[in-house]
Amino acid sequence: MTRRSQGFTLLEVLVVLSLLGVLLTMVGAAITGANRAMAKAERYSTRLDEIRSTQNFLRSAIAQALPLAASGAEPGQAPVFEGDAQAMSFYAPLPATLGGGLYRHSVTLAAGQRLQVSLERLRGQALLPAEEPQVLLHQVRSLQLSYRGVSPTGESTAWLDHWPWPGRLPVSVRIDAQLAGPVPWPLQSINLRLDLSGEAHTL
Repeated sequence: MTRRSQGFTLLEVLVVLSLLGVLLTMVGAAITGANRAMAKAERYSTRLDEIRSTQNFLRSAIAQALPLAASGAEPGQAPVFEGDAQAMSFYAPLPATLGGGLYRHSVTLAAGQRLQVSLERLRGQALLPAEEPQVLLHQVRSLQLSYRGVSPTGESTAWLDHWPWPGRLPVSVRIDAQLAGPVPWPLQSINLRLDLSGEAHTL
């Protein structure tokens, strides 16, 4: 009787099954690796979009900061722009896509590594109570704000980690942050569109 008529031996079947098992294991590992790489790329892309959206919002708001203050402030002492290394407050309009209106923006690094903004709307001459803070970005380990502008004597300043003239607008704001994860925060310098370094106008 020839080998063809005898069929496969048990050993040959076992070898074939073992090879198929190894092949399936390799294919499964490749698929798992590809899925993990795709999920990682999606997380990176999502995080990058979050950072870009946050920077775009801050750029738009700060660039449109206005030399205004709520009613009740004494002339020459109206807090038009307040800023230190960890927080800043200023008046600026919201985009129409977000509802529009003039608001006092307060940007802070809150507990839990959250960069957030609180909004107080100006209605007539009244500053309405602050709305629930809106989280701009999570996983912010540290925040460093600095300011550059013109002093009351007309001299240009270097970058300052505290804005000493709350009745005046700075010329530029710089935002540096350290984030958790692989996506960095690009150093952001924002020039105010209005080069107004005089005293505030009270609403």
